[in-house]
This record gives sequence, structure tokens and C-alpha cells, in this order.
Amino acid sequence: MFKNYLTIAIRTLLKNKVFSLINVAGLAMATTAFLLIIYYVQFEYSYESFHTKADRIYRVTLDLYKGAEYVATDCETYPALAPTLKTQMPEVADYVRVQQIGQCEAGMKEKSILVERVYAADPSLFSMFSFSFLKGNPAEALRQPMQAVLTETVARKIFGSTDVVGQVFHVKPLADNVMVTGVIEDIAENTHLKLDIILSFLTLEKLGWDMNNWNGNNNYTYVELTPGTSLAQLNQALKTISGERLKNEVLTAEPIKNIHLYSHKEFEPEVNGDIQIVHFLLAIAFVILLIGLINYVNLTTARVMERTKEVGIRKTLGSSKLSLIHQFLVESAIINIAALLLSLLLIQICLPLYTEIIGKPIPTTIFQSPDFWYTLAFTFLINNLLSGIYPAIFLSSARPSLILQKRFSGTHQSSYLRKGLVITEFAASVILIATTFIVYQQVHFMRSQQLGMDASQILVVTSPAMSSGDSVSLLTKEVFRNELLKNPYVQQVAGSGSVPGVSVHELNTNNSIVRYGSDDKGGYNYYMYGIDHQFIPTLEIEMAAGRNFFESSPNSGNVIVNEEAARQLGFASPAQALGGKISLRATDAGYSTIVGVIKNFHQRSLKETHLPMIYWYSGNYNTFYSIKIDTRHAKDIIAATENTWQRLFPGQTVNYYFLDEMFDQQYKSEFQFGKITSIFSGLAIFIACLGLFGLASFAISRRTKEIGVRKVLGASVGNIVVLLSKDFLQLVLIAFGLAAPLAWYGLHQWLQNFAYRINVSPWLLILAGVLTGIIALLTISFQAIKAALANPVNSLRNE
Repeated sequence: MFKNYLTIAIRTLLKNKVFSLINVAGLAMATTAFLLIIYYVQFEYSYESFHTKADRIYRVTLDLYKGAEYVATDCETYPALAPTLKTQMPEVADYVRVQQIGQCEAGMKEKSILVERVYAADPSLFSMFSFSFLKGNPAEALRQPMQAVLTETVARKIFGSTDVVGQVFHVKPLADNVMVTGVIEDIAENTHLKLDIILSFLTLEKLGWDMNNWNGNNNYTYVELTPGTSLAQLNQALKTISGERLKNEVLTAEPIKNIHLYSHKEFEPEVNGDIQIVHFLLAIAFVILLIGLINYVNLTTARVMERTKEVGIRKTLGSSKLSLIHQFLVESAIINIAALLLSLLLIQICLPLYTEIIGKPIPTTIFQSPDFWYTLAFTFLINNLLSGIYPAIFLSSARPSLILQKRFSGTHQSSYLRKGLVITEFAASVILIATTFIVYQQVHFMRSQQLGMDASQILVVTSPAMSSGDSVSLLTKEVFRNELLKNPYVQQVAGSGSVPGVSVHELNTNNSIVRYGSDDKGGYNYYMYGIDHQFIPTLEIEMAAGRNFFESSPNSGNVIVNEEAARQLGFASPAQALGGKISLRATDAGYSTIVGVIKNFHQRSLKETHLPMIYWYSGNYNTFYSIKIDTRHAKDIIAATENTWQRLFPGQTVNYYFLDEMFDQQYKSEFQFGKITSIFSGLAIFIACLGLFGLASFAISRRTKEIGVRKVLGASVGNIVVLLSKDFLQLVLIAFGLAAPLAWYGLHQWLQNFAYRINVSPWLLILAGVLTGIIALLTISFQAIKAALANPVNSLRNE
């Protein structure tokens, strides 16, 4: 029997090649999009899952308050916190403190490389987290000062091998060499804590850092709880310790599995994902799959009149309804199998491009993932059931007496269902198009706003890592600056401890600064770094009041603040802040004096509000050089800079970039989100048009004789096209009416993530609806014009 079903199914599908190909292509594209999005979503949800103790590991963070006013949450806590928790809480089985060192020069003798992610950690890092050792003993790897564990890639770059335990290398700016005590496999991408070099925590103590204090919060603190201990118990203990040890601060904990998608606190180790975007992509995946299934159902039921005579004859000859259902389900299964095979081919072709578009390092070994095959099997099963059941029941339910009398044309319920499916398709299309418009409008808005400083024509060079700040090192830096200024295409060179657009880790923070002599206990987080006298004019930052730092006169004890910092310090105006003293200890006097107030500029992207900034004079103690250049000669300037660098800092790697490009990198995730929505919007609309094509075919096939009569009576081709298109455009209008408020609400919520944002314009929503209507009209017009141009004699011949 099955062989008979299979034979008839293949014969039927080959007889209607065009419809079969459209069905296969539509389902294949929908399945491909669904599987690729789900694979990415699974990757986002998989963060920290490779750690065997992940369910019992929590990160402790620091909520900052000014009185009862919440200010911010800092990911970094105090070094004394973790040992205190272990002592006071029997539920804490273990802890590890991790401190970010940042980018360092690492290597041997005259050869070195830039390593981005250098950290220091307690030896318990390797007992709590599941990092795989290639060489060395995890239990002993970080027990002594000046020890380091390297990833496999870094070990090969520095030594050319992974068998390097016991060898020494330099990590500038550390004065002494460190010894390799272990080599681990490269850390998986699905973790928020990506490490390249891990120094022993005791190394920091040897350098003179007090790692048992409650003053500087620079550590990521992770605790492992005993089985059965809840997050609520931990947070209650943290609240008690906060009351005993801290002022205006409250410690809280979060599961490490929640960090990547749910945590957007200050000083995160990396830019985390966004659960809102993941949910949106998940919705897109199911919408596209649903559109593919709707497309199949509409195309299948559109051909109902071609199959009813077959059904009537088979029923008259004794076929049961169940056997007919089996027959149509076999046809559906063949279509789905063909679509599945085509989908696998499309995934293989599209995966490299897809990973580039989403900007995520998801594994390209998708076919080796068991989760992928589970998802594939589930998708195939759902596709078969949803795409096959309704057409099978609909076609097999016809009464043979009505069929053979040509009186069967379906039911009103089936007609309503098809129209409802088309409305669903185009409502989803309107939402996706509107999302694409809004995302690109928001990114354009942020990039086109005045930043309060000029980031164009600025070449930033990272200062060389020096093991000391002695006079020789400082003199060499001064020579480097002077050599740069000799270039006729270099206009200015400024030095600073940070630059706009870089990670907040490049900034110092202090939440205890108040006006000197005030009883205020602080609470606001102030961001600080050193600058020289050229920084403000080079970046064309405007003064709101006061003056810049002097070039040669002493600047000790003086600071410059921005308008936001002056406001938070309680000054009524920038002018009033001049001469004001703040509790930033810069001299023996115990305070610093404000000599200038600059207008607010964006240290970070427009996704964030203006930061309260405080600047001190740094002289030659700088981390960055900002070089204002004539960009027409950028290549020559870069080449000259590299030559000067190699002459003055041999063996060190020069690192440079353009400031405006670095600043725009902060919008990378929004660019990628816009690309993803535009691509999948186009795909969804294309598949939806296939469904509309099917419904148009169905409707026009039922009105063939009506069209013939109207043409005989004098109707023009235009009249016929309008007649046939009107009903479908009404469906698109209904779809727009349903989609517009949903799109407005969802996009309005998404825009709340930005400090500076556009409004969701009704005109953008209307434009999305009009564009959807035009696409639908073009799809319908093809069939309508074809029917209008047909010879009425052919349709009326049998009357």
C-alpha cells in the first residue's frame, strides 16, 4: 500500500513541477533560516555551560547608592570580600578573585606580542572553572608570585610550542620576568571570562598592591556555593556584610549562567549579549518557519479544484477518508524531505557568511552538534504535521456526489483560514520591515549627532609598555612625541590616560569624591584619567568656564571637570565650580582645585548618558597618543610613525587606530542587528509572496468564467486587475492595522536601551505598510494580468 502511495505521490508532484518546486524552495528557505537562527540562539544560551560547576558558581557585584538613590552597579568588588565570605558563610565552598590587567606586551628578549586579555587570579580558578590543561599541574599553577598560565595560542606565539612549563618571559609593564606554570586549551567562546594570560594573584601583592583592603574595588569575585544553597541565602549574607563593611554600597550576586544575556553592568569583562535581541531573533525564526508552512498550505489548497475530481473518483471506487489522508501526507512528506535535503545544502553554503553577518564566533562545525540534529528532527516532524494535516483533511473531506457534479469548492471556514494565514504572513512582514527601518534610523541618529569633540583626523597610538616610570623612559616618550611633530602632516600630538570610545576599563573610577569639607558621604561614580595640555585643543573640546592646563607651569593639585561632574558635585553653574575644591587627594593638602570646566562630550557612545569626568595633569605619564593629522597623507604618517617606533622602542609592537573608527565600533551590535533583520525581513517577505501567489492562483481559478463574462461585456484589463487585486490588498491593509501597534510597542521598548534615541515615527510604520502593499500588489498583478489577458472563449467554452 505504501508503495502505491509513494508512486502516486511522485507522479502527482512531477505532473505539477512548478508548484512542487515552489513548495520545496519555500520550505527549504524557511527551514534554513529557522535552523541557522536556532543554532545562534542555542549558542547564546550555552554560555558557561561547559563549566561542570556552573550551576553553583555566582558572581558578586556592587550596587552603588547616593543615599536612597540608586546610581549604578559595578561588576568589580573589593579584594577582601571573597576571603570574608569564605570565613563568615559556611555555604561558600570556595572563591576566586580575578583582576583585569588589560593589554600587555608579552614575549622573550627583543621579541614581543600584544596580548589583549591579561588577568590575575587565585589558584582556585582552575578548581572552580573547567579550563583544560595541556601542560602543568592545575593545583599548583598559580601558587607562587610571578607565575603565569598561558593559552595554547599565546604559548605558540611567544615560544613556538606548548611544552614551555618552567620557561620565563616578560609581561610589561612588570619589571621582572614571570615563569610559565601551565598551558591550557584556548578558552571557549561561550564564556564571558576570556583569558589569554593568567598571572598569579600573589604577583599583584609582590608588586605592592594591598589585596586585603576594602578601599579599591578592582576584582571580579566568584563564589562556589555548597549544594543546596540558594541565591536568596547568599544575597541575604551579602546584605549583612554590606551593612557591616560598606557605605552607600550593597553587594549582590548573580548566577554566572545569567551574565552573558542579562548583565549589562559597569566594567563587564566584555560586551555581553542581549536577551531582548535573542528573543526577537527567536520570534523571527518561528515566524519565518510559520510563513514557510503557510506558503505550503496555501499553494496546496489553491490547487484544490485540480485534485477534487481525483478525490471524487477514488472515493466512488471505495477509497476511505483515512487512505486519502495517508496519500496526501505521503505527498507532504516527500516535499518536506526534499526541502530538508535542500536546506542542509543551503546551510553548508550560507554558514560562513551567516557567522560573519551576526558577528559572533559560533562554531562552524554545525553538523557535528547533537543539538542541531535534534532541532532538525523536531523541525522536520513539525513541518510534516502542520503542512500536511490540514490539506490532507481538507481535500479528503469532499463528498463525491458534490465533486462529480462540480459543486464542491471548499468551505467558508477554509476560505477564512487561508485569508487569516495571509494576514499573519504580511503582519509579520510589516513588523520586520519596520524593525529594519527603526534600527538603521537609530544607528544613523547616533552616528550623526555632535559628540562634543572632533574624533575625525585623529590617529591614536598606544603608548609603549614601560617597566618603570624613570626619567629615561619618560624622556624616550618625549622624544617620540617630538619626532612625530617633525612630520609636516602632523598638526598636534596629545597624551592621555584614555581616549573617547575605548573600554571603561581604561578609566579610573571613584565614588567617594565630594566637595572638600562637605559632610556628604559620596555615592556618585566619577570617571577619571590624566591628560596633558594638548588633549583638549587636539580633540577640539570646548571650555565652559576656566582654563586648560598650563604647558610649563606647575599643574599639581589642579583638575578639570566636565559639566556633568560639576553638576553632580553640586555647583549651580560651570563658572561657580571654578576654584572649587574636591576630595580627590592629589597633594599633601588632601584636595584638588577645579581650574576649568569643559563642555560635556561623549566619552562613550550615545547609548549612554554623559559620564561625570574628572581630569588631572599627566605630563608624559600617558597610555595613549592622539595625533591630529592630514588624512590625505595617512599612509605616509603611519609608515613614519612605525619607523620612529621601531627605532625608539625596538622589539615592541606598535598598536594604532583611527579614533572615529574606534568610536563607531561601539555601534557594531546595532549594525549587525540591522543587517540580520533586513536579511530575514527580505526572506520572510519573499516566502510570504509565494503564499500570496498561491492564494491568488486559487482565487483566480475560481473566477475564470466570471472574468470571461466581464471581458465579453466590455471590461478592460485594468478593470479586471483592480477587481482581482482589491480583495488581497484589503488583507494587506488588515495586516498593517494589526502589525502597526505591535511594531510600535516592541520598537519603543527596544529604544529605551539608548540614552539618546529617536521616536518611533508613524510615518516609518506607514512606509513599512506601503512597501509591503507594493510588494504584495506586484505579486498579485502577475496572476491578475495573466488572467485578464486570457481569451474569454477558453473560459466560456463549456458553458
